[in-house]
Amino acid sequence: MILLNQINSAILQLLLFLSVPFMWYVVTHKKINGFFVWLGIKVAPKPPLKVMLCILIGFLVVVFLPYMWLYQSENLNYQGFTVDAFRQSGWSIQTLCVILIWAILQTSLSEEILFRGFLCKRCCNKFGEKIGNTVQAIIFGMVHTAALPDKNIFAILIVVLLTGGIGYVLGWLSLKKVQGSILYGWVIHATVNILSPIIVFTFLLPNYTVQ
Repeated sequence: MILLNQINSAILQLLLFLSVPFMWYVVTHKKINGFFVWLGIKVAPKPPLKVMLCILIGFLVVVFLPYMWLYQSENLNYQGFTVDAFRQSGWSIQTLCVILIWAILQTSLSEEILFRGFLCKRCCNKFGEKIGNTVQAIIFGMVHTAALPDKNIFAILIVVLLTGGIGYVLGWLSLKKVQGSILYGWVIHATVNILSPIIVFTFLLPNYTVQ
């Protein structure tokens, strides 16, 4: 049941986040053809694998200690079907499937579609690349403060800076290295989101035990 709920939740969020740019595209272009390429779902001629690896390693190095403090100080809580699955069955096939669906579809893909595929490009068209990318990154960071239970100012600042910084770099990657594609940022984003609950459940939150 938890796995089924996670699948439904992921599909609903993906459709919701996809609907905004889709309606914008239909209204402004008066057509449907070409929507996915316009959104950035396309392959770049030369994928910058070394750059992607450096970004991924940089993210993991930079965010590990701040997020460890956020979880251990209870300024940030892990909630949702990933936690429910882990509490119910520990490291099971169900838990791993829930984490993968949550990380690859519900969070990373839907967020890359909305923020880098749609918002970043619209802001860049309006304000220029540097300002536009900064605007989407700040919004991306602010959205993630919803996961903070007590809205501690210092915790909010950390979350906005870290997630906003990640959003800016992924926007830069899309704009400068892969001709507007969001697929490569999606790979990085999904990898970080897969590793995050694994690290949290294994090392940072011993209270997340099977019940």
